[in-house]
Amino acid sequence: MGASHTLAQPPIGSVELPGTEDYSTGSSTVRRCAAYRNELLSRPFEDVATLYHAFQRGLRLSRDQPCMGTRILITPGSKDTKAVYGEYAWKTYAECQVDIEAIGSALVSLGLVPPSDDTPAMRLVGLFSKNRYEWVIAEQACNAYNFVTVPLYDTLGADAIVFILRQSQMHTVFAAKGEVNMLFKVKREFPEDTAGLRVVVQFEDVSEEERKTAASLGLALRSFAELLEHGKATPVPVSPPRPDDVHTFCYTSGTTGEPKGAMLTHGNAVAMIAGALKSGISLSNTDVHLSYLPLAHVFERLVEAVCWTVGARCGFYQGNPNAIPEDMVALRPTIFPSVPRLLNRIYDKVMGGVATASYVKGNLFKTAFEHKRYWLKRNYPYHTAWDKIVFNPLKARLGLDRCHLLVTGSAPIAEHVMEFLRIVFGCPVLEGYGQTECYGAACVTSTTDFASIGHVGGPIACNELKLVSVPEMEYLVTDKYHGRVTAPDGSVTNPGIPCLGRGEICYRGPNVFPGYYRNAEKTAEAIDTSGWLHSGDIGLFTVEGNVKIIDRKKNIFKLSQGEYIAVEKVENAYLKSPFVGQVFVYGDSLQSCLVAVVVPDHEHAKGWATAAGLPADTPLATLATNTAFVTAVHKDMERCGKEAGLKGFETARALRLVPEPFTLENDLLTPTYKLKRNIAKARFQHLIDDMYAAPDIGGVAGLVGLKQGAVSTK
Repeated sequence: MGASHTLAQPPIGSVELPGTEDYSTGSSTVRRCAAYRNELLSRPFEDVATLYHAFQRGLRLSRDQPCMGTRILITPGSKDTKAVYGEYAWKTYAECQVDIEAIGSALVSLGLVPPSDDTPAMRLVGLFSKNRYEWVIAEQACNAYNFVTVPLYDTLGADAIVFILRQSQMHTVFAAKGEVNMLFKVKREFPEDTAGLRVVVQFEDVSEEERKTAASLGLALRSFAELLEHGKATPVPVSPPRPDDVHTFCYTSGTTGEPKGAMLTHGNAVAMIAGALKSGISLSNTDVHLSYLPLAHVFERLVEAVCWTVGARCGFYQGNPNAIPEDMVALRPTIFPSVPRLLNRIYDKVMGGVATASYVKGNLFKTAFEHKRYWLKRNYPYHTAWDKIVFNPLKARLGLDRCHLLVTGSAPIAEHVMEFLRIVFGCPVLEGYGQTECYGAACVTSTTDFASIGHVGGPIACNELKLVSVPEMEYLVTDKYHGRVTAPDGSVTNPGIPCLGRGEICYRGPNVFPGYYRNAEKTAEAIDTSGWLHSGDIGLFTVEGNVKIIDRKKNIFKLSQGEYIAVEKVENAYLKSPFVGQVFVYGDSLQSCLVAVVVPDHEHAKGWATAAGLPADTPLATLATNTAFVTAVHKDMERCGKEAGLKGFETARALRLVPEPFTLENDLLTPTYKLKRNIAKARFQHLIDDMYAAPDIGGVAGLVGLKQGAVSTK
């Protein structure tokens, strides 16, 4: 980046009140982790300068101890039966190292990773599958021989895969059998765009028929076992990278437009490892991690990099998201990094069980929960009696009885779910915040703070942070309150919360990426000339020194009367309604108001149905056309909008309910669970047109003029 990581004035720690800089320029005080106020860490340990060194450190600590584990398949699944898996089978660090060097040697001796024409210093290798042993061995081989990995998401569509293959011109891709078929498909349909792809290494054994199919497409198909055998017979010395060498392209799917290949260096990675290990998180070679979050995303790769650095072990899930609870019970992980989507499922499963339990059991749980909530607010997460009687048995059933740390990231988590997790698990439950471009995290909550909720903590040890005013959205670093609502007569109708400035969150440090691959324009938009990465997120500093995310800068549009709308601010207000599971708010520049497409919260809808005298299992598709239910949803959304201080033009004047959630599978969410607004607009265009065409968009006709029948999101 070429930017200094020192400050011209003494830095302010993350738990101290900030001082003042020149507000006239729209800049705010630079903040750092209080424990590392005089330096930004670039290494977790002196002997770890790259990801190659990170694994070698784990090898020294745990040579003959388990490293990577895979569940044994006992009975393959069929159309009518589910696959049956046994216990985990483990390979030691030493055994993994043998396979790493064998794969790397084969890549070199067979000439499978030639330099690209425009970037000869970077030799690219594709990885395309769900999490598994072979994926990580191939990655570690690339780290040892200074190749650049380019993961392909298994949730990406063909268009994005073709774009990445065309832009990167990768010669070789490692892939599982299902993904090999996808590569065959795009090779057949887009031969010019995929001309660079010449070799596919299939993780499974290869049949002669598969080889012939590949050959007909101009591809050489090899098996992973073949490369292992060849590499062991023709060993090649490792050629480790330097800290400034790029180790991966992490393509961000984006909510609109083509993917961007964020180039991440080994230095970025080890700085982030330092940030994780030196920000209060304690891990050792006795820890166990369940690998199920996509390895194509930087969050999971960071977690595993930390594990290898300390000599911990990772067990891979079956590959079936619905079977993750079974894998948790089989592995009993000691750490559990996750995302709100899965943590919400745990919450729903437990609370659903409480709702259907007997009177005695249900009340026992509620009593225990309230007692622990009382002490949690006083920053004490344990209760000897209630943990032993109620919560420890529950954790064991979930496979998390050994868990001493939970981490959530990727998307905001609901405050009631965060509180639930801390009460039930009685251990630090951290929320991290960041993005791919800073190797996953810039802030994380404290391991000793159990009481406060609704923020993402302070800066981690490897980066500094500041806010920059966004005047067009009325967010200034001089602001002293957030959410304060004042009536025309000057009286305060909503006091809001005190803050120490609001603005766009920017961070700088050795974990910040050097740029996007072959995209100088987007790189210049992301990183300014002083090395600050502009996140596009709007945040505030709390009076305690934490960062709270309150809005998004990029999703701004203008209505016909000239008013600017920050759409995520509106959506976040509506998501506080218990009726609302997911929401897509839309505004047309030719219209004067907003409309909304809402996925109702299933559990709350069941409760409403019961109270209304309807069967509790009334389908959401039926409730979506029920005038009373739609009215109830809209009224509660209006309540939340008023509490959030939304102005009249910021409120949705009409809504439509859809029963199917926004998911990765129906292409409405990115792999990091952000709404794909361009896809959502196209998918729901008929509903948008219907709402704007209503004779009275703010009245009953606009509100509940619903066509009969469920609306599909597919």
